[in-house]
Amino acid sequence: MSVPRITESTIRAGATPESFQRGRAYFNEDAISNAAIQGNILSGDCEGTQAPFYHVRVELDDVGIRSAECTCPYDFGGYCKHIVALLLVYVHRPKEFAARQAPADLLAELSRDDLLALMTKLLERQPDLYDWVQAAISVPSKDKAKPPRHKKVDADVYRRQVRNILHSLDGMRASEAYWHVGGLTDQLGEVQEKAMQFLDHGDAETALAILLALIEEARNGIEYIDDSDGYLGGFMNGLGQPLAEVILSLGMSAVERAKLVQQLKKLDKHLSDYGIEGAAALAIEAATYGWNDAPTKARAGSDEESEDEEEYDDDYADEYTDASWQPEPMGDLTEAKLNVLARQGKTDEYLALCQKAGKHLRYVLKLCEIGRVTEAVQFAREHLTTADEALQMAEKLREQKHVEEALALAERGLTLAPPKARLGAWIAPIEEARGHVQAAFAAWLVTFVEQPSLEIYQTLKRLAEPTWDKTRGQVMGALKKSQNNQVLAQVHLFEQEWDEAIQVAEKREAWYPVIAIVADAVIEHRPEWVIRVSVKQAEELIAKTQSKYYVHAVEWLNRAKKAYIQLEWTHEWHTFLEQLKEKYKRRPALQGQLKRL
Repeated sequence: MSVPRITESTIRAGATPESFQRGRAYFNEDAISNAAIQGNILSGDCEGTQAPFYHVRVELDDVGIRSAECTCPYDFGGYCKHIVALLLVYVHRPKEFAARQAPADLLAELSRDDLLALMTKLLERQPDLYDWVQAAISVPSKDKAKPPRHKKVDADVYRRQVRNILHSLDGMRASEAYWHVGGLTDQLGEVQEKAMQFLDHGDAETALAILLALIEEARNGIEYIDDSDGYLGGFMNGLGQPLAEVILSLGMSAVERAKLVQQLKKLDKHLSDYGIEGAAALAIEAATYGWNDAPTKARAGSDEESEDEEEYDDDYADEYTDASWQPEPMGDLTEAKLNVLARQGKTDEYLALCQKAGKHLRYVLKLCEIGRVTEAVQFAREHLTTADEALQMAEKLREQKHVEEALALAERGLTLAPPKARLGAWIAPIEEARGHVQAAFAAWLVTFVEQPSLEIYQTLKRLAEPTWDKTRGQVMGALKKSQNNQVLAQVHLFEQEWDEAIQVAEKREAWYPVIAIVADAVIEHRPEWVIRVSVKQAEELIAKTQSKYYVHAVEWLNRAKKAYIQLEWTHEWHTFLEQLKEKYKRRPALQGQLKRL
């Protein structure tokens, strides 16, 4: 295949100015090693500050950089400096990249015995890979020609696992356990994923057993876990749709479904007593009506029962199974049905349900998946109504190498209903890489209107030169309308408009981080203002008479100290500090902090 080409402009479009400059420094210092190209994938190692090196991987396509990732902890938007460095090597010194075959091509001529010997040696040399390989080969085969394995799974194994997860916080203080509930729900999510893996491989019975064990044990955990932030409740609310998918995948008799309905109603009612409304309501609906449409009256809370429930003389009926109690389901039963049809490969039924239910995005994505791209694009142009839908469709088209169609749809998406920031940020670097500077500017401006940032402002300024003087008014108008004082202050500081930045900091609604950003930036230029505002902030914090605020008060006083020094008022600073110590001599905690000055 031809080697994809990119330019420095392509790299700049995806990185903040700071990351680009730092990446260029790494490039100049020859920080990249082990550079390789495999098809359209670039990889290499870059020297790091918190690790000996970071591994960088970049995927290219016909219009530029499709994706880029690095093992460093950078999380501030755009490409990190290590990615920038690797890309600069590719642009300026492409011969440093060793050409590698695709893995399939590399291994294609090996016999089974050769592959076995190679894997054995690899696992001996890299024992960390053993667990990954073992997990990979334990997944049931999707090969339809092979008979499915029907090994009985003990759901109690998963029940014990869930119970252990929920009780993992028992030894902690309440204040400590509170911070671990989020991680606890992540572990519960892994159990849910395991159930869905069984469903993916046709074992809905085991999936149901695992999910019921999960929701029953988690229900019990609600009683003794501090879920003030709603992590566990949110997880429980998310179980309704996967549970509905499992139920819809089972060939249950009327009696079995009625019994399951009563069991789920008990669970749902119990959860509602703890403020988790409707967690199992969607699963109840799936068990009650199956693939039939649920009557509107029944969904709203009818006193009528389905025929299935009337036929079953249940042993579960009690105060928890009042038919009139039926909260609004969490989730979408149509989405659950579509997931089941997709899993079962029933494409015609899937498309028919999408059209019936008005699921236009899922309809066009499925058309792309089965190769009916032209039809999908035409339908998308006529029926997609939001920028986010256009983005998802454009990403799918790009993934399938239909780049021109993706860009055309994305450009139209910028005219659809907001939010548009994600779409604008997606298409802007591509437009710039193609030399469409005006289109790139327009896309970034759409993003800036919704999610302003200094980095996007700098990008807009770069793209608009030499007409920036005429264009800046439009950009600043959008920024002021957003009422984002922090970015507004940062922009004024970037443009060295010190007094305008101070005006932002002095607004009544200005938050203290905005004041701090401005104060740090104008010490050299407006030191008297820094002294005034810093002392005021420090005194307000000291007045709270709580030691936890004293460290922040001293941070403000340190700004004042720098401003005094800037004015060459060293004597005045020492006089002020001594007066402060004398004024608060009965506060030892504050005195300890003041010694830092």
